[in-house]
Amino acid sequence: MNEGQSETELPDSGQRRSQSGSLLVTFVGGALLGASAMWTGLELQETPKSMSMPAQSGGMTHETKAANIIDADGWAAMPTLDTAVYRDPGAGWNLNVITTNFTFDAKSAGLENVEGHGHAHVYVNGVKLGRVYGAWHHIGALPLGENEVTVALYANDHSALASGGVKITSTSTVIVEQ
Repeated sequence: MNEGQSETELPDSGQRRSQSGSLLVTFVGGALLGASAMWTGLELQETPKSMSMPAQSGGMTHETKAANIIDADGWAAMPTLDTAVYRDPGAGWNLNVITTNFTFDAKSAGLENVEGHGHAHVYVNGVKLGRVYGAWHHIGALPLGENEVTVALYANDHSALASGGVKITSTSTVIVEQ
């Protein structure tokens, strides 16, 4: 220790490094928090058509392929679909996708159809949030008021599944008061 310096004093350069480190941690933490808030808001916004990505087969967009319908009435076992939405104790909402005679098949997405296999699409107030490959899906914050959460079943090739010419869907209404 230098003469005239007490044990509790730190050299100026050490204090500056400590302050710089604290500022960096604060900045990075704030940036992550801001990005998280922005992402939550964006997740409920519709993707412009110009941003559609072409599917693997023949350059057809996923939206175009999803417009195709496969009638499941002739299948050995008709898929069924029901949904329930629960408030997440942390934040947002948890969607339970309940199916019978249907297997979520992420590894076969975009491949040849297999009867009773595929994925689901989730929509909030008519805006597609994305695909679901299992029984549970987390939905972020919902706007105040009445919200419709709709799920529809799709085949591996992204064609909608239907019965009697009507898409197999389930809609839950979520009312957000605060």
